[in-house]
Parts: sequence; structure tokens; C-alpha cells
Amino acid sequence: MKCLGIDIGGTFTDLIIVDDDRNVILNKVSSTPEDQSIGVQNGLQKLGESALSNLNVLVHGTTVATNAILERKGARTCLITTEGFSDLIEIGRQDRINLYSLTPERTPPLIPRELRFGVKERVDAKGNILVPLDSLDIEKIKEKILQEKVESIAISLLFSFFNSKHEDLISKRIKETYPSLHVSSSSFVLPIFREYERTATTVLDAYVAPIMRNYFDSFYNKVKNQGIDTPPLVLLSTGGVTQMKNAAEKSVETVLSGLAGGVLGGLYSCNELQISNALTLDIGGTSTDVANIVNGKIEISTDNVIGNYPLNIPAIAVQTIGAGGGSIARFEHGILRVGPESAGAEPGPACYNRNGTNPTVTDANLVRGLLNPDYFCGGSIKIFPDKAKQVISLLNNDLNFNTIEECAAGIIEIYENNIALALRKVSTEKGYDSRNFTLIAFGGAGGLSACSLGDRLSMTSVVIPPYPGVWSAYGLLTADIRHDLSTSILKPLNQISYEELDLAFNDLAQQGIKLCIEDGFSSKDVLVAKQLDVRLVGQSHELRVPYYGQLETISLSFDKVHEQAYGYSSPEEPREVVNIRVSAMVPLPKFSLPTLPEGDSNSEKAKIGVRKVFLKDNFIKAAIYNKSLLYANDIIKGPSIIEQADSTTLVNEGWYAEVKSDGHLLLKKE
Repeated sequence: MKCLGIDIGGTFTDLIIVDDDRNVILNKVSSTPEDQSIGVQNGLQKLGESALSNLNVLVHGTTVATNAILERKGARTCLITTEGFSDLIEIGRQDRINLYSLTPERTPPLIPRELRFGVKERVDAKGNILVPLDSLDIEKIKEKILQEKVESIAISLLFSFFNSKHEDLISKRIKETYPSLHVSSSSFVLPIFREYERTATTVLDAYVAPIMRNYFDSFYNKVKNQGIDTPPLVLLSTGGVTQMKNAAEKSVETVLSGLAGGVLGGLYSCNELQISNALTLDIGGTSTDVANIVNGKIEISTDNVIGNYPLNIPAIAVQTIGAGGGSIARFEHGILRVGPESAGAEPGPACYNRNGTNPTVTDANLVRGLLNPDYFCGGSIKIFPDKAKQVISLLNNDLNFNTIEECAAGIIEIYENNIALALRKVSTEKGYDSRNFTLIAFGGAGGLSACSLGDRLSMTSVVIPPYPGVWSAYGLLTADIRHDLSTSILKPLNQISYEELDLAFNDLAQQGIKLCIEDGFSSKDVLVAKQLDVRLVGQSHELRVPYYGQLETISLSFDKVHEQAYGYSSPEEPREVVNIRVSAMVPLPKFSLPTLPEGDSNSEKAKIGVRKVFLKDNFIKAAIYNKSLLYANDIIKGPSIIEQADSTTLVNEGWYAEVKSDGHLLLKKE
């Protein structure tokens, strides 16, 4: 078995090949934001034919859908909804991003009012048709679609999750006239109640679907041109994978694809090192992604947001901020700010010497002496310290630090503080004590800030994976085939029979099994997990509990989850089932990493020099180590720097690093 993982970030595209013989090949190339598949093609060409021969599995994570939404560069989309509800996506929930702002600004809807159409029809809350669909309305809308040059259509009718007949009819009539147009129906995309969230998620699916189909076609052609016949798999927001044709049918499930791989890599590290509770920290060139792993499990949430638009599909709960190696530092309103703007892949930080004129985090770390200009990305990218000093010196003219090194340290201070705030959102603000967690830091810039961020959150242990710079790409190879489906019931628990619930679950399970079969597997390979969304009667929001085929265990599970979430439970209060959910999964083969030779705690053989670095307002001497020369059980005391082809790790003073047998670095406070 030989597998290739491709993680496409805003600055770099990372590739990793792993096989049954524990051979590992890494590659890192600049991303190409105008067409991500071009960067993939460049990376594949760099790997070469021999490395790509006899490939069995190819998995990739992408940010195409994410960027299309954030940059508002999706397809020209129209919305068809029940008459009187066309302004729903603009009214929303009246939530304020800045609660105390006297002049709040709302995020404009992705579909302008002139492209939102209402049709005469009505289905009641039990799925009964009260008003038949007006065929004349459909014909009028078809004319407007042509006039407005619409590229994609979202359909979301009232209570269509109970009866999809009208949505199906509208879709059929439009497809008969415009077969090339994409149509997203809410009864397919998200057949659950809450009109705003269901409609908004369907709009997102329609908005990105044409973009994703074009991207998938381009990606497939470029991969095929490199002699790879293996059908590519796509990472979904849940952390599962599927074939591209399935992903194209419901493109909204790929919106958080690019963020999920790192969390899967973090879970792999937890399992290898027997860590129960961890915070994953993925610092790339453009952004930082953080998530929590509690009791060995990744948090899957349906209350997600992308670009201030609700995204109510199951997805790994990841917090993302604009902080990375390319984050731009600037003097603004009398203070120093860092990010969220990034220099990206082009022109990149000033030290790349690609006409970048803004100082970035990478420039600051180079000025501090933490990066080796001759070994950046294993020497594949040449960086220029003079360029970094030049742009930071210009910034310092406004800031008036004593030296440019102090200015660089100030940039890093603000940048790391921003990341620490994000880490607290997935730990302290969720009721977890960060002191009981391990920080798993990776990404090209993760290792440089790991110890410092551990100190900020009072954490005493940090893990650096064996290949931190491409660890998200490795995480892709740990994923399983997975399809998540859901539907609403909205019924008091004491009025639901086992037969009714079993029938509803079996229907969803068969849909999930069918998708797994389309991915190339047998129904015997599929594992099915069942869950219920339950709430107390009168509550606004529900909690998720597992379902094992016994009605009497639902209340007990709900009380336990309710007490954990809110600090109390009410066993005597009636409850109702809101949604049922099914996950259909097929476990894929897993790999083991190469085992290092046994060492004797003496790391001197891997020491390649000493370098002056600027830490804590002073220049100090730090020992430099080559990661590839380290053995298992070697101990490295800070301050020191561990260099490898894909990343650099800073072991701060007061910390030490222990090399584990599979190449993980376990950093502990002395």
C-alpha cells in the first residue's frame, strides 16, 4: 500500500508519500491561489515519476470553497423560496458580531434581493400540502434566470424537510430547460428544521458548487497527466473522505476541508503517545487553526460559521484566525498590528525576495536569528536576511524600538498573543483547564512558537510531530471514508415508538451505505453510528446523544450530556427528539512511521553548531541540532533550535525535548 496526501494551504502546498515499508517522502511547493490544482501539479512534478509509481490512495484537502465564500467569489446564484420568505437570509437571527457597537454592520447576504424569488406554495408543519405549487411562478422564474445570467440555483421551501415534493418539482422543471445549471435543494443538502440555517447552508452549497466542480475537473486532469490513475479522494469537513464525484454532489461539505487534516494529524499524535486531552495548533503561512481533542475524541459540531454565514453541516470544530508566517506587521492608529492580512504565496514575506515590501512574522523570526537562511524548507527556498532587516527597519522608524531585533520581538509578541486567544477559545472558554492539556504544534511555523504558547496557557507539555511542516497532509492519510446524513423528526420522546425510530434510522443508513458503495466498497465494510438531537420541551437548542437501539437509554444519555453542558439535569422534565443523524464509515488502512535507532540521551552527535538568537530582549547562544541525526530517547535542553527540512523547532530556556521512537518530540517544562 502506497498513499499520497496533499494539503493545499494559502501559502504552501504540502505533499507526503507513505508506504507499508515505512518509507516517507516529503515535498513543499508554493500554492497557486488563482488555481490550486497548478500548485498540486508543480508538487507532483517535483516528486517525480518513481515516487508516484504504484500509488494506491490519493487524498487531498482543499480551501477552494472556503476562499470562494470568504472572498465572495462564488457563482452567481439565485434563491427560490416560499412566497414571503425571500428575505429570510437577510433578516437572519439578528445576531450582532460586535454586541456593543452603536453602528453595527451586518454581513450582506450572498444573494442580492433581485435574485431572490418567492413561489406560491405551502406545506404545513406535518408535511401536508396546503397550497399546491403554482406552475406559472416557475415559468416566470425560468425567464428571470435567463435574463440575470444565473449560474447556480438554491431552493429552500417551508417545511420541505418533511415533504420535498415541491422542491423536487421545481428542480426537475428547471433542469429540463437549463440542464447545465447547478441546483441545490434544501431537502437534499440539509433536510432539518430551522428555516434560516437550512436556507443559508443551501445557499452556500449552490454558491460554491460550480466553482468546486470546475476545480475537481482541473485537479483530476492534472493528476491524471502525471500518470496517476487512482481516483482522488477529498477530505470533507467532518474529517472523513469520499470520491470527488460524491463531494461535487454536496460541495458545501468541503467548505472546512482544508482545516480538518491538521486535527486528524493531532489525533494520530494523541493515539501514538497515549494523550487523552490535547489542543491542536496548526500555524501555516496564512492562518492558524486550533481545535481541541477531549478524552481522545475530536469535537464535531453543526453550529459552524464561515464568513459570518451559518454552516449547519457536521464539521470538525476548528477556530481559524489570520495569523501565520506571512502575516503582515504594520503601524496603524499609533500601535503595532500583526495580521490578519497576509503576504501569501506571492509575493510572500520580504525575505523571499519576490518583491514583497511588507514586514511579516517570517521576516521577524529571521531577524531574531531563529531561521537558517541556508536551510529554509530544506534549502529549496532561498531567503535573504538583508531583505527582512530592511523592511523591519522601515517599520521601526514609526515604532522607535531601540533595535530592529526588539521590533521583531514586538511583532512576535502580538502575533503569539493573538494565537493564545484563539487557543483559549477552544479550551478555557469551553470550560476546560488548559493546564490539563498537551499542546500539539505543527505547520511550518508551529514549532517556533510552541514553548512560548505553552507558557502563555500554563501548559507543561508540548508535542512536535515527526514531520510538522506537512503534518496536515499526513493527517489526510489517517482519515476514513465517511458520510453524514440527517433528518428532522420534531416529536416528544414519549410519543416515539422503537419501530418508528428504527425505520427512520434505517432509511438514512441505507443512503449512507449507498454512498460508501459508490466510493468503491462493499456494504459489509460499512460501519454505521447513530445519534439523536434531543432537548427539553421548551428549550431552543438541542444536545446530541448516541443511540444504541434502546429508547430507555436516550433519557439517561441526555441527562448526562445536559449536566455536563449546563451544570444540572432535569430527569422529570419531558423532552423531545429534534433530529436523527447517521454516520456511515469505512475504515481505511493505517500506516506506522519509521522507528528511530535507540539512543542514550546524548544528543551531541546531532549538534551542528551554535547561533546567536534574540530571545527575551537579549542575544543568547542557542545550540543548533539536525533532527535527522537524533536518536530515540535523546534529550535536548533549551535554549536550542532543532532544524529539519519542513520546519524549525525552538526549545525555550526552561524546557527540554525528548525524542520518541517514532520521531515525535515531547517538550516538557523543567
